[in-house]
Amino acid sequence: MKIRLSDLRESSELLGMNNLRTLAPFALPAILILCASSLGVAEQQGQDRTGAPGSNITCVEGCHSTQGTTASASFELIDPGTGTAVMEYLPGTAYLLRMIVEGNNATAFGMQATAVRENGSDAGTFSAPSSNAQLEEAQGRHIVEHNSASASGIFEVTWTAPASGSGEARFYMSGLACNGNGATSGDAYAPATLFLPEAGSHMGHLAAGNAKAPQRRSGEWIWTSPSAGRLVVADVSGRVVRAQEVQPDDMVRWHHDGTLVATFVPRRGEPSSWKLAAL
Repeated sequence: MKIRLSDLRESSELLGMNNLRTLAPFALPAILILCASSLGVAEQQGQDRTGAPGSNITCVEGCHSTQGTTASASFELIDPGTGTAVMEYLPGTAYLLRMIVEGNNATAFGMQATAVRENGSDAGTFSAPSSNAQLEEAQGRHIVEHNSASASGIFEVTWTAPASGSGEARFYMSGLACNGNGATSGDAYAPATLFLPEAGSHMGHLAAGNAKAPQRRSGEWIWTSPSAGRLVVADVSGRVVRAQEVQPDDMVRWHHDGTLVATFVPRRGEPSSWKLAAL
């Protein structure tokens, strides 16, 4: 992202001297220059920089040089009743959406995220953000973003899933990790995505993988891995029943009487996914 002088002037004017004094001195210059607003670009500029289709350019181009700082970003969607991560969503259900930004040599963090349907419209609604986050609207899209330079890289919000028939929910995030040296060096950007299907909205393969489906024998499911990768089995509410790394020809067994979704993601090649129902 190439920062224009006009962007910096606009951001400085919008923040104001009183707001500037309230931010940690070490964090302000890095966040301010990195995305032209320490209070979030949706609030200050009305910009969507989440990386979702149709959004503005992110901070990946030319903002800062990393020079010793690396960043990573990830999502977790948690069932608040069980505290476990889900792999599918139930329409109309409220979940805890956790956005995690990490970076070595980083002392301040920021992020901006959204959730959209396949057609780009809002997927569900956001509410009750954590103390270091805020809710905004930008370019007709709902946004959750940092509300100041955050000492923590963990941001949370309640996400209520959309109505039945909405299809896949797609989460996009731009994460920022800054070293707080007051210069344009040593800051890093990281994107993150999470695509979740609607529970019960698919049958058979979700993707064009070639792995064979698990088989039901004597009351248990049995599956043999065709290659190295990761197998994740979840019930229709998205609760994970089994998750493990596998090697070629590993045999995996599990007991479950309800309907399941099993997904195999190979290290190379296309993923495979099946809906399994015990008869």
